[in-house]
Amino acid sequence: MTRVICLTGGIASGKSTAARFLQEQGAHVIDADQLGHRSYEPGGPAYAKVVEAFGSEILGADGRVDRKALGAKVFGRPAELAKLTGIVWPAIRALAAEEVSRVRAQRSAPLIVLEAAVLLEAGWQNIGDEVWVCVVEPEVAIARAMQRDGADRAGIERRLEAQASNAERMVRADVVIDNNGTPEQLLARLRRHWERVRATPVLQMPHVGPEVQLEGLALLHPTAQLHGKVRVGPGASIWPYVVMRSEMHHISIGARTNLQDFVMIHVGNQTPTVVGEDCSITHRVTLHGCEIGDRCLIGINATIMDGAKIGSNSIVAGHAIVMQNQVFPENSVIAGVPARLVATRDSGAANLLNARFYEAFARGLARGEERLSEEEMRRVLQGGQ
Repeated sequence: MTRVICLTGGIASGKSTAARFLQEQGAHVIDADQLGHRSYEPGGPAYAKVVEAFGSEILGADGRVDRKALGAKVFGRPAELAKLTGIVWPAIRALAAEEVSRVRAQRSAPLIVLEAAVLLEAGWQNIGDEVWVCVVEPEVAIARAMQRDGADRAGIERRLEAQASNAERMVRADVVIDNNGTPEQLLARLRRHWERVRATPVLQMPHVGPEVQLEGLALLHPTAQLHGKVRVGPGASIWPYVVMRSEMHHISIGARTNLQDFVMIHVGNQTPTVVGEDCSITHRVTLHGCEIGDRCLIGINATIMDGAKIGSNSIVAGHAIVMQNQVFPENSVIAGVPARLVATRDSGAANLLNARFYEAFARGLARGEERLSEEEMRRVLQGGQ
């Protein structure tokens, strides 16, 4: 999904220069001022409400809003100005969101920039992924504005006093662009941030890719990252910082299996990763192109590599490393580096109970409950689902 940068700044801060630079690099720039003009047009989202609120005397002979006449209605009248912005700002936001959706759907630009002087005042910053603020010291802004606009100092000072301060903008910014120096320094700063954004993947937390199939999970923690062809069965739980990536082949996780904190599941060069039902894949385990049967417990920090197969009702001890293409039958107890069969025991019932506990923990956490009640613990021990 195309990233959106919200760009703002005060008088002579370099905001427009920054927008032009980003546009030259290929960004799609949305100018909030232009959207404001569109909102006032006959049939526009603000037109009828503005006319109703301020009267037909604000209309010109052509039926369009005369912005000077409208300005005279609100100048020096805070309540009237608030009435106007209460109509126009939501209309501009809706137009901006519509354009963002269109550009994202078309995939026609690597970056979208919403340029708005009143971005923070209007509350539009959550349209984007980052807020960039251009700042310049007041004396520098006054000198530049006088030279650029031919305006008098007193008028520019009044405009500066009426707008948000640098400090108020900076505290709400993700990126602050200092423009007190030369144009070359400004462009260098912008180029550095452009390159950073272009090189940063656009991911959400949790990230669930378009080919991922989740079937009624007990828990999907908001830090999880799921990429590629992944299927996770009903009642399964995905805990903090689990990563699943299947750039080729596939990953399949069975019903009620829990993937605990920091688990990494990848695929092999030639093999998918398949995990059965009612398994516990414990903290910091790595599964890489292997196959695990039902009712297995994989101990903390264990690694199971490409082509390896673990039979049902088995335990892989913590820190064990199961090497490529090792095969262990059902009811195995596996330990060591490289891993070896150290005992034969049917651990299916114990592993099933552990999986049931984790499903209950997960469902409770999803409800905002961080501990099982004694009643729930008894129910799980007695075989309840």
